[in-house]
Amino acid sequence: MVESANKYLRASEILFRTDTNLLHVASINAAIGLEILLKSFGANVTENEGTVYQNYEPNTPAIREAHKMLMEKGDAEDRLNFHDLLILYFAIPEPVRKAVNLHRFEGTIKHCRHLFAGSRYEYEAKSRVGFDDSAIQALRELIPNVVTYCKQQGCTDPWIKAYPDV
Repeated sequence: MVESANKYLRASEILFRTDTNLLHVASINAAIGLEILLKSFGANVTENEGTVYQNYEPNTPAIREAHKMLMEKGDAEDRLNFHDLLILYFAIPEPVRKAVNLHRFEGTIKHCRHLFAGSRYEYEAKSRVGFDDSAIQALRELIPNVVTYCKQQGCTDPWIKAYPDV
């Protein structure tokens, strides 16, 4: 999943570097990468375990609990949105968030929480109007931190082990 998030980061950087008018599309790519990266914490392998083709499912109970906590604070809608980056952020245990310096990006994640689901169709009335590169910057900093954390946890995934030479 970290490899997949890195691909979305690379795509967003290429888009933005090639044409700054593509910031909208680049930001959405980075938001997808952030979503995948956040979901990678606690994800469960569902198929092809131990291979480079592993499939995963999100940690639904943790996501539901984070949604409930945010609803109680008045910071989430009644309907659970599995694309809401802030819900995904709070589904990660605090010690893990601190270990990868994710807590430093809570404000960015809150700012970008609906970026993918709420902005992918720019012609819709409710679509976001202004964009910045904060999702790209956050993902650029977080991926190396997550890779380091995975290595410290004994991850044997070939992509993680080879990073940054991938």
